[in-house]
Amino acid sequence: MKELLVFGELHKYLNGLGFIECTIANKSLSLGYKPITIRGASKKFATLYGDKRYRCLILHVDPGNPESAKGKIVQKEIQEILNFDIGQMRTFKLKKHEVFIPFEVIDTKEKMVLLKNFIGNQYKIFLENY
Repeated sequence: MKELLVFGELHKYLNGLGFIECTIANKSLSLGYKPITIRGASKKFATLYGDKRYRCLILHVDPGNPESAKGKIVQKEIQEILNFDIGQMRTFKLKKHEVFIPFEVIDTKEKMVLLKNFIGNQYKIFLENY
Protein backbone atom coordinates (compact mmCIF):
# COMPACT_ATOMS: atom_id res chain seq x y z
CA MET A 1 0.00 0.00 0.00
CA LYS A 2 1.22 3.49 -0.77
CA GLU A 3 2.07 5.60 2.27
CA LEU A 4 -0.52 8.27 1.42
CA LEU A 5 -3.21 5.58 1.27
CA VAL A 6 -2.03 4.24 4.62
CA PHE A 7 -2.19 7.75 6.10
CA GLY A 8 -5.74 8.24 4.78
CA GLU A 9 -6.95 4.82 5.89
CA LEU A 10 -5.55 5.29 9.39
CA HIS A 11 -7.04 8.80 9.63
CA LYS A 12 -10.46 7.41 8.76
CA TYR A 13 -10.07 4.55 11.24
CA LEU A 14 -8.86 6.73 14.13
CA ASN A 15 -11.74 9.18 13.61
CA GLY A 16 -14.17 6.26 13.69
CA LEU A 17 -13.05 4.93 17.07
CA GLY A 18 -15.50 7.16 18.91
CA PHE A 19 -15.76 10.81 19.82
CA ILE A 20 -12.36 12.10 18.76
CA GLU A 21 -10.89 15.60 18.65
CA CYS A 22 -8.57 15.77 15.66
CA THR A 23 -6.06 18.63 15.52
CA ILE A 24 -3.73 19.64 12.71
CA ALA A 25 -0.24 20.98 13.47
CA ASN A 26 0.64 24.39 12.05
CA LYS A 27 4.07 23.65 10.60
CA SER A 28 4.06 19.98 9.63
CA LEU A 29 1.77 17.32 8.25
CA SER A 30 0.77 16.00 11.65
CA LEU A 31 -2.68 15.06 12.93
CA GLY A 32 -3.30 14.47 16.63
CA TYR A 33 -6.20 12.42 18.01
CA LYS A 34 -7.64 12.98 21.51
CA PRO A 35 -10.62 10.93 22.67
CA ILE A 36 -13.46 12.96 24.14
CA THR A 37 -14.98 11.32 27.20
CA ILE A 38 -17.62 12.37 29.72
CA ARG A 39 -14.86 14.31 31.46
CA GLY A 40 -14.01 16.19 28.23
CA ALA A 41 -11.01 15.85 25.94
CA SER A 42 -8.43 13.43 27.30
CA LYS A 43 -4.73 13.18 26.58
CA LYS A 44 -3.57 12.48 23.06
CA PHE A 45 -3.96 8.85 22.01
CA ALA A 46 -2.37 8.91 18.55
CA THR A 47 -0.54 11.06 16.03
CA LEU A 48 -0.30 10.52 12.29
CA TYR A 49 3.00 12.09 11.38
CA GLY A 50 3.48 12.65 7.65
CA ASP A 51 6.71 14.67 7.85
CA LYS A 52 9.53 13.17 5.72
CA ARG A 53 11.67 12.39 8.74
CA TYR A 54 8.96 10.45 10.58
CA ARG A 55 6.20 9.14 8.23
CA CYS A 56 4.60 7.03 10.92
CA LEU A 57 1.75 6.43 13.31
CA ILE A 58 2.63 7.24 16.91
CA LEU A 59 0.54 5.68 19.66
CA HIS A 60 0.80 7.48 23.00
CA VAL A 61 0.45 4.48 25.31
CA ASP A 62 1.33 6.30 28.53
CA PRO A 63 0.83 10.01 27.78
CA GLY A 64 2.18 12.48 30.28
CA ASN A 65 4.59 9.94 31.72
CA PRO A 66 7.85 10.18 29.71
CA GLU A 67 9.70 7.94 32.16
CA SER A 68 7.30 5.03 31.58
CA ALA A 69 8.73 2.04 29.72
CA LYS A 70 5.28 0.87 28.62
CA GLY A 71 5.93 2.11 25.07
CA LYS A 72 8.99 -0.11 24.71
CA ILE A 73 6.95 -3.18 25.69
CA VAL A 74 4.12 -2.34 23.28
CA GLN A 75 6.66 -1.42 20.57
CA LYS A 76 8.08 -4.96 20.74
CA GLU A 77 4.57 -6.42 20.43
CA ILE A 78 3.70 -4.52 17.24
CA GLN A 79 7.13 -5.18 15.75
CA GLU A 80 6.55 -8.90 16.15
CA ILE A 81 3.03 -8.68 14.71
CA LEU A 82 4.07 -6.64 11.65
CA ASN A 83 7.63 -8.00 11.33
CA PHE A 84 9.76 -4.84 11.46
CA ASP A 85 12.48 -3.24 13.58
CA ILE A 86 12.02 0.48 14.21
CA GLY A 87 15.70 0.85 15.15
CA GLN A 88 16.74 -0.21 11.66
CA MET A 89 14.13 1.98 9.94
CA ARG A 90 14.37 5.31 11.77
CA THR A 91 17.21 7.26 13.32
CA PHE A 92 15.26 9.67 15.53
CA LYS A 93 15.23 9.20 19.30
CA LEU A 94 12.34 7.00 20.41
CA LYS A 95 10.35 8.01 23.46
CA LYS A 96 9.84 5.27 26.03
CA HIS A 97 6.12 5.97 26.45
CA GLU A 98 5.24 5.97 22.73
CA VAL A 99 4.97 3.38 19.97
CA PHE A 100 6.16 4.12 16.41
CA ILE A 101 4.78 2.32 13.34
CA PRO A 102 6.26 3.44 9.99
CA PHE A 103 3.75 3.78 7.15
CA GLU A 104 5.87 1.70 4.76
CA VAL A 105 5.50 -1.34 7.06
CA ILE A 106 1.79 -1.44 6.21
CA ASP A 107 2.28 -2.78 2.69
CA THR A 108 -0.66 -5.20 2.49
CA LYS A 109 -4.36 -5.19 3.38
CA GLU A 110 -3.66 -7.99 5.85
CA LYS A 111 -1.15 -5.85 7.74
CA MET A 112 -3.64 -2.98 7.80
CA VAL A 113 -6.22 -5.29 9.40
CA LEU A 114 -3.65 -6.46 11.97
CA LEU A 115 -2.71 -2.86 12.74
CA LYS A 116 -6.34 -1.76 13.12
CA ASN A 117 -6.98 -4.62 15.55
CA PHE A 118 -3.89 -3.62 17.50
CA ILE A 119 -4.94 0.04 17.59
CA GLY A 120 -8.44 -0.94 18.72
CA ASN A 121 -7.03 -2.97 21.62
CA GLN A 122 -4.67 -0.16 22.62
CA TYR A 123 -7.57 2.31 22.43
CA LYS A 124 -9.63 0.22 24.87
CA ILE A 125 -6.68 0.13 27.30
CA PHE A 126 -6.18 3.88 26.86
CA LEU A 127 -9.84 4.65 27.67
CA GLU A 128 -9.68 2.51 30.81
CA ASN A 129 -6.71 4.53 32.09
CA TYR A 130 -7.46 8.07 30.91
